Amino acid sequence: MRITHISRYKVAKVMVRGFFHAFITGQKDALYPGVKSVEPKIYKQITADNYETLSARFVSTLFPILIRLNFTDPEAVAEDMKARHFSNTTSPKLLLRYACASKSLYDEVIAEYQAQMSSLLQGKLQPIDEFFSAYKEDEEMLDKVDVPLAIRSMVRVQMLAYSSGMMAAKTDIKSLFQASIYKLMIYGMMALMSDEVVELEGDNLEMIFRKVSQNSENFELLMNEMTQAYQDLV
Repeated sequence: MRITHISRYKVAKVMVRGFFHAFITGQKDALYPGVKSVEPKIYKQITADNYETLSARFVSTLFPILIRLNFTDPEAVAEDMKARHFSNTTSPKLLLRYACASKSLYDEVIAEYQAQMSSLLQGKLQPIDEFFSAYKEDEEMLDKVDVPLAIRSMVRVQMLAYSSGMMAAKTDIKSLFQASIYKLMIYGMMALMSDEVVELEGDNLEMIFRKVSQNSENFELLMNEMTQAYQDLV
């Protein structure tokens, strides 16, 4: 069956997962280039080194994308934020709560944040099967968004977070690693479009991307959004 809409809550949780995977991968690529097998102590060290600033980076990355996900009129949002006296000193927690538009979505975002942090403190990025096994959808989570918006949201979060991770490392490495971006997007699409782990076979990247995208329309949208997001970064 062709999927046309995805739970708003799932999209938000995929965005949270994507932020952590992308930010930490960006750090790893900048600090440990060429290292393919990352030991748990490296993940723990990266997490510890960024612990004080991670929540602020998380909110600054997700805030504008959550706004686009949850609100349809950006001008009305700007006016409302102005009326609420939002400023550069507004706390990240308050900004995140506002961008989520409802307490229930905010609670899910916080729960996913904590789950991702828990994995990192154990010395690993959360495996995709653990994400699926932990995700439970109830009646409160039936509010849906269309697939194109969901895909754009996932791509933007991961591209921004990966770049943020590389820059925060403060090394001479500035170029994005294509292989890392592809892996992030493959598993981001899998988390978004599927309810279970998709078996990936062979090394034909286009076929892998098409498999996790489920149809040609989603595949083309993913490719275009990745290209546009990269161009916006550089």
